[in-house]
Amino acid sequence: MPIPPGTLVTLLCGPQGLVPALQGLLSAGLRPISRFNRGTPLVWEFVHKVYLEVSEVNTCHPDQPAIQSFVKCVQLLMRPSSNSVGLDGKFQTLICLGVREGVLHRWFYMMSQSLAASKCYDNTGIFKQDSMLDEIMGLLKILEDLSIPVDVSLIHQTER
Repeated sequence: MPIPPGTLVTLLCGPQGLVPALQGLLSAGLRPISRFNRGTPLVWEFVHKVYLEVSEVNTCHPDQPAIQSFVKCVQLLMRPSSNSVGLDGKFQTLICLGVREGVLHRWFYMMSQSLAASKCYDNTGIFKQDSMLDEIMGLLKILEDLSIPVDVSLIHQTER
């Protein structure tokens, strides 16, 4: 049975989709990271901190494909051509790339084990609640076993 056009886009990025759900989940308990942003902490700032941390590890452990994939995708999103999508758009694209490559579960685990997670989240955050973290990672693991084609319109800034 073919999937109706736009269904995957809605499931990934619609108001009740995976991207907004993960953004909400990662926003809960996140402390303000940037000294310039005293308001709502931005998930992309946390992702960038993890990127800075693991990109150093990546040079020491090049055999870790999840780290290499994460670093490569964040670097693509940091190119000047990606500046027009904003920080939320970059997060959306990162999640879509993780789904396409089947590594979202591994990225989430890597983020949970990062020093940035321990510094950036208070006790109510996802990375401080083991049972909830296990449930979310179990759900994300299911995505790895599926072949999910991601609409080019969702990742267009990385395809140039």
